[in-house]
Amino acid sequence: MSRFAAHPDLFAAPPAPEPPAEDPLAELRALLARLRAAETLPWPDAAGAMAEELRALGLARRAGPDGDALATAILAETERLLSATD
Repeated sequence: MSRFAAHPDLFAAPPAPEPPAEDPLAELRALLARLRAAETLPWPDAAGAMAEELRALGLARRAGPDGDALATAILAETERLLSATD
């Protein structure tokens, strides 16, 4: 057993950068279009719907005022679909 920890190679090529994140406004618009076209919830249960709502709210925070308006519309569409299942 070595008393010294392994150190990374200082001269190795750096790892490839992660691809840029998709535009939050584009993601919100796509989600809203998906919900408006749906007749039933696109998620298997309420927990999935809540997780997607939280994701939409996070995207809206990153997108600014336009994102807030889209998130409001997404929450309204989710409520519409939830009430259709009751």
